Amino acid sequence: MDSIRKAFPSFLTCLVVIAGCISVTYSLRGRISYAGYFIIAAALLDFSDGFFARILNAVSAFGKQLDSLADVVSFGVAPSMIIYRLIYRSLVKLEPTSQFDITAPGFTYYVLLHISFLLAVFAAIRLAKFNIDDKQKKSFIGLPVPASALFISSIAIVSEDYLNLPLQQLTYNIWFLIGVVFLLSILMVSAIPMFSFKFESYRLKNNIIRYVFIIVSAVLLLIFKLPAIALLVILYIVISILSNLIIRKSS
Repeated sequence: MDSIRKAFPSFLTCLVVIAGCISVTYSLRGRISYAGYFIIAAALLDFSDGFFARILNAVSAFGKQLDSLADVVSFGVAPSMIIYRLIYRSLVKLEPTSQFDITAPGFTYYVLLHISFLLAVFAAIRLAKFNIDDKQKKSFIGLPVPASALFISSIAIVSEDYLNLPLQQLTYNIWFLIGVVFLLSILMVSAIPMFSFKFESYRLKNNIIRYVFIIVSAVLLLIFKLPAIALLVILYIVISILSNLIIRKSS
């Protein structure tokens, strides 16, 4: 029974890998919104494995390494594939004026298509830094990899399932997509402190930022549904920056 208890969080982590792989297969088939849904599933599983590891007292060095490897697949490679397919679609849409040919794209279009994989590269760098940095036990330095992937998942879902949403056409704009890739990549390896959701206690005084974010997130999700995820990631970044500025001024 004890071995099952210790193995359960790692089992959930393995499900994270499977969800990420399924996301990649949907991207390859051109079902981009489904790819986004499986990244969300991976993120929920990723939160669960850490939660159960703590409450079951099953935290281990092996689990930490497995978690990072799973994150590279589900929150690095999988979102890269989504952006790849969206950039591909945007180039196809421009084909009459761009002369884009997937069988012989030429150097410029080849580079534009594969810029998406910077997300996987910087996710791997971010996770490697996290694994060797003892300062990130209570908070994060740089945008967490799952947050970056969730932003991409929201774009994926909007691109196919919310066609009447304002700004939906941005999901087919190649320069918007490339801008997202560069911005998220920079944020992941930046030195910006970001708050985590690891509660040491549940007292309001010690967790005001977390509780405010959770309440606002619930309201936005109820109103805007899954497209709100992108807004929540932006809100998370803004709150993290503002809270750090306030702490600096008060110290």
